Amino acid sequence: MSWIKKSVLWPCLAAMLFAAAALVTPASAQDANIRSATFYTVKPDRIGDFQAEIKEYNAILAKAGSDRYSSMWVALTGDHEYVRVQMHTKWADLDSSVDTDPKLKDQVEDLTRISMRILDCTSSWHRDIDVVMPELSLPDTGADIPKMVRVLVTQVRPEKYREYLDFQKNVILPAIQKSGAKSYNFADKRFGEPGPTFVSITGFNNWADLDGGVGAEKGLSKDDYKALVDKAHELIVSSDFLIYRYAPNLSYLPAPTPPPAAK
Repeated sequence: MSWIKKSVLWPCLAAMLFAAAALVTPASAQDANIRSATFYTVKPDRIGDFQAEIKEYNAILAKAGSDRYSSMWVALTGDHEYVRVQMHTKWADLDSSVDTDPKLKDQVEDLTRISMRILDCTSSWHRDIDVVMPELSLPDTGADIPKMVRVLVTQVRPEKYREYLDFQKNVILPAIQKSGAKSYNFADKRFGEPGPTFVSITGFNNWADLDGGVGAEKGLSKDDYKALVDKAHELIVSSDFLIYRYAPNLSYLPAPTPPPAAK
């Protein structure tokens, strides 16, 4: 990370850091498909400090009426990470930073100071930028953010790129639809990968939901699911499953829109 300027602001450092793994897309960003996810590995003895600084940072954004919304997630598997997710409608959004936001012109010094304290709580961080492919995802209904998500990161054999997308469209997505899943999105990781890599995110609410399988596994018979897995192995280099839990107390999202008044 030697290229990072020390003077930049959390969470964007040189510019507004991406957002995940929507992880899940909030209703306010249904038209946004560029997802920026920043993964923070927090020092074990600084978790409380990290959370407190994030809350203070978000409180300043809220007081200023900022629209720099984000959701925060905590890893339940793999490394103990926190993930900050933002959605963008255009690439130009990534050029923006809090020190150029007119709504935050009086808060830049405070945000800079808090940003540095947040980074002091971490041992490392990295950023992913994905592009959600709505044609290969379930429709975004604007439903509540799920309490948990399963994130599948798949690196595909370069020569199998098109075949894998066809497989996603004609086999995996129909199986997801049969499963009754309410939240599922499929994204292309655009930068920082050695080959074509995709992120599939399925929402659920608790560990018990996994008892009947989740995603395609739940939507297919055992034999059909085995056939799906066997075919996938022909197309991919590797895959990695991770579980994250939504952290509403560390997120900064717009207030939900109230339902229309009854006539």
